[in-house]
Order: sequence, then C-alpha cells, then structure tokens
Amino acid sequence: MTFNDEWAANEDSLVREAGSLGDVFDRMDNTFSPMLFRDPELSDLKSFARHLPSTLAGFPLWLGFPIDGSLSAACLGVSLLGGTRSAALLKEQQLSEDADPVAAVATKLLERMVPQGSRLSRVAGNRVLLHYRVDAGRPGQVESSASLYPAHAALAGGGEDGCLEDFRLAIDALASVTGQRPDEERRRHQERVFLAMEPDTRIGAIGAFPAGGGALRFTVLGFSNGEGVMSFLNRVGWNGRTAAVFDPLRRLETRGFLAGMQLGVQLDVTAAGVGVPLEVQIFSAATIYDDTGWFKEKGSWSKLMDGLREEGFADPTKLPELNNWSFSAKPIFGRSGILLLLQRIHHFAIMVNGEGVRRMNAHVFFLLSRWPRDAKGSG
Repeated sequence: MTFNDEWAANEDSLVREAGSLGDVFDRMDNTFSPMLFRDPELSDLKSFARHLPSTLAGFPLWLGFPIDGSLSAACLGVSLLGGTRSAALLKEQQLSEDADPVAAVATKLLERMVPQGSRLSRVAGNRVLLHYRVDAGRPGQVESSASLYPAHAALAGGGEDGCLEDFRLAIDALASVTGQRPDEERRRHQERVFLAMEPDTRIGAIGAFPAGGGALRFTVLGFSNGEGVMSFLNRVGWNGRTAAVFDPLRRLETRGFLAGMQLGVQLDVTAAGVGVPLEVQIFSAATIYDDTGWFKEKGSWSKLMDGLREEGFADPTKLPELNNWSFSAKPIFGRSGILLLLQRIHHFAIMVNGEGVRRMNAHVFFLLSRWPRDAKGSG
C-alpha cells in the first residue's frame, strides 16, 4: 500500500467514525486533560470543528492552550491537503448556507496550487492550514485564518530576487482569494518582513483572514537565539516592549534550557506596518528538520519545561500533567475499528500584547489513524 493509499484508507475509516471533526473530538473527550483544556474555550473549538469533516483528524492537527494560569486564547490548527477526500468534502460544503468562510478560502488556495508543478505549488506545496482562535473574554466568537505553508526553504531569507518574486506570488494568491485589492503601502511592509530575514531563516507560514482587513500573518522560523529574534524585530520596525520578549529568552538561553531548540516569530502586517502583538515560538530543532522527530522527541521538551517552571513562565501544576499527557499513543475503540491517537508537543509560544503583558501557551500535535497494519493481531 502506498503512502497516498494509506491516507485514503484512513479517511475512509474516519468517515465511518463520525459526522464531523467536532464529533471526533467528542469521541476523544476522555483524552482531554481537564487540567489543561478548559471550558468554554474547548467547547467553542469543538463547536467550530462541527463545520469540518471528520476525515481531517487523520492529518496533523494542533491544539493550543494556556499553561501559565491565564485566561488567554486557545486555538485549533487543522491541515488540509490537496487531492484528498477532506478537500473534496470541504469544497462540497461551500454550497451550504452555514459554510465555513475560512474553509472556503482554503479550498480556493488549493485550487490555485494545481496542477502540481505550477509555480505556486512549487512555492507553497499542496497543503493549507485552517486556524481557529477563541478567547475567554469573547465566548462564542472566533478569529479564523487560512495559511499557506511554503515548501521547506522555498521562501528562505537572503534577499535573492527569485525568492522575492516567489514571496510576491504567495501574498498575491492570499490577497486574491480573500478579495483584497493590491495596496502598495501594505505590499511595502510585507516585503520588508521578507527582506529583513537572514539566510538561515525562512517563511514557515503566511496566513490571511477571511473577515477582511487586509492583514497577513507571517511566521518566520530558524532563529537560533534571542539576539537573532530581536535583531529581526528591529529590522522590521516592531515597536513593542522588547523586554517582554528578550528578557525571558535571555534567561532561558543563559541557563541552557533552549539547547536543541529553534525559535520562530509570528506577527501581523497591515497597511500601517507591523502590529505590536506577536508570538515568539519555541520548537525542537529535531522536529523541524525530521518529519519523524515528532514521534521520537521528548528529552529537549522535558528540559525546556524545567526551565519554564524554574523561571515562573508556566503554572508548575500544569507542566507535569503536560509532560505525562502529551507523549502518548492511545488506542480508541471506534465504530470503524481500533484507531490510534498520537499526541506530542508541537511547540510553545510566548505571546506579547500591546501593553507588554506576556502569556505562555503550549501547542500539542494530534494524529488519529487506523491501527497499524503490521501491529500484532491486526488484520
């Protein structure tokens, strides 16, 4: 059985399992730690997931939640691959009255990536991320976006003319599917982000918001230390409180808790320039450069969590629970047979708002698959 055949078989199982992704989450209810996942945020995310097909649980998805005791936002990220049953189901749903606007943007993006080998597909691959964010202070409301995920190093820093043209192609595609008109001032600020990148960094994602406003959300990956992050933020004209970002990174770095890690920055760009709220993301370098690293890596995360606890960045009662809960493979006895739920840490995020207030979220990777065909006793 080929890789694509396995994905298709997994989608077939999940169609029989539940009517929507939200229903899949309901079936997984006893796997959500009540210490880490709180209502109403979890209930809100499940509600929005009821607009999405159950088959999406068979592709990598992420849940983010606060680990510092705050009531900050929780989020859900879902992968959508072109040519899959999931993509076809979402396209069908666009004809319904309650169609999800961000899913409509995602399907339009995938349509622009075909045929394979087109210029956009060479830059952005064949995958889109649907992202939903809910806030404890705004129950029932959601911030949603659809993101291109450029192929590895396709939009690397260094200022080469060809890469800049590829970058323009990506942001033009996002502007088109969200109904935005070309804006030279906005384009200038967007290109400033790309041109400020060093050769070892790259664009990891570019997101757009169906609700309008013209903002794009950029995720830049590949920073090896806090100095590199701050230098980049200075070059793009970020006007936030630098101490809220640099001080925690410096303390973690000085004590060796960021060894084996790489940093990313997520920020929003509008016609007015780079917005002040941002995320500094902490990834394991082993997982960024090795697709199987998500399933093997634990040591670096445990060390980082020790640092987060010692430096007071996270609730010390939540970290042991996160450490025990997030590295697991659990069988789920479903309608379609035995399924395997894989859980791993995806990244941590230090979020800084306009007042310099710092929050900390953990993001956990989920994948629900058929029981491995070569497992003992399997058919």
